[in-house]
Amino acid sequence: MSLRRFGDTFPRLFVAALFQELCFAFLIHAPGYFSNLGATEGRIGLLYSVCAVASLLMRPLLGRILDLTHRRTVMLWAGAGNAIVVLVLATTEVWGPYLWALFIAQRVLQLALFATILTYAADSIPIRTRTQGLAIYGLSGLIPIAGGGFFGDVVIDWFGYAGLFVGAALFMAVSWGVFWTMPTLPIRTPEPRRSFFAAFAQKNLLPLWLATLLFAIGMEAVFTFTRTYVGDRGVGTTGIFFAAYGLIAAVTRIIGGRLYDRIPHRPMLVSSLALYGLGLGMMAIANNIAVLVVAAGMTGMAHGAAFPLMSAEVVNRARESERGSAMAIFTALFDVALLVGAPLVGLVIDLSGYLLSFSLTGAVLVAGALVYMEWDRRSVAAALAVAREEA
Repeated sequence: MSLRRFGDTFPRLFVAALFQELCFAFLIHAPGYFSNLGATEGRIGLLYSVCAVASLLMRPLLGRILDLTHRRTVMLWAGAGNAIVVLVLATTEVWGPYLWALFIAQRVLQLALFATILTYAADSIPIRTRTQGLAIYGLSGLIPIAGGGFFGDVVIDWFGYAGLFVGAALFMAVSWGVFWTMPTLPIRTPEPRRSFFAAFAQKNLLPLWLATLLFAIGMEAVFTFTRTYVGDRGVGTTGIFFAAYGLIAAVTRIIGGRLYDRIPHRPMLVSSLALYGLGLGMMAIANNIAVLVVAAGMTGMAHGAAFPLMSAEVVNRARESERGSAMAIFTALFDVALLVGAPLVGLVIDLSGYLLSFSLTGAVLVAGALVYMEWDRRSVAAALAVAREEA
């Protein structure tokens, strides 16, 4: 399969996104560094919560910038800023306001880059292969998940946390260099731009926001609590779970990608959300490594399909003049899940254990998938009726 079928810039875009995500993957070790500086789990959690709030607050501004400015310009400025901030993190020695300011800035810049590169991908991939292209593009995030944790451990063992930050900054510098070679795409505005919140309230996008939030809550439950879950249950390891998760997600995108542009998205997205919920239910009852791997496979398969389907539908339905705002909203919902959904899942774990928490979260996803199916069917039908009347 030639990557150029997704546009002439796609190979470079994939490499840039891959190195940007490698930078992010290295920084999953940051809590260990904070702990070495004397920070408690509660303080580390508070820092990440503040980062999520800061990212949410900047989303309207990011959406406006993306709608009015060339995506390449944003990638260059945010990429340079991210590389510098990560490098400066290597010089910190005390848990305090200076470190907080640097880390919050890094998280905001990283998430702005994620939204901007995804928007550039949506702009540059031909419509006929858009969903498959976004699915293959998503591998640039799955590959670092699989390897970033392991290689980060190796770097820390050899060079300490300063080496980790320098390595992450170098990854970001490589990504920035690739950004520099990419063309500036035209800003297409066939319709006047409305406000960020008008894009959020667009009727045929509302069901997609629900589907995205449900998926994000399920994903945060898995990514946040699997490590403590396997320790509590004494079943398998985190590495085994995420190896199976990442491998199945990648295979799903590679093999299933060609179908995504040929068959209706709604049934596939409903099935993916429900499958993720059922996978969480399987985790809830897992009592041996085989069941755990099956749960990882179910959730990984759902992840492999759901993200490109949702992102493609957001791009297809949003106005071109508001595509930046729409993608900023789409990515912001993952911050909402981290800020609200993960603590609620954790609270139920504290009160009643993993069986109830994972089962309940899975049931919410399955029920939410059915709500999304009916809501989306009605909203799309209403939008088509309005379009016919206007024609």
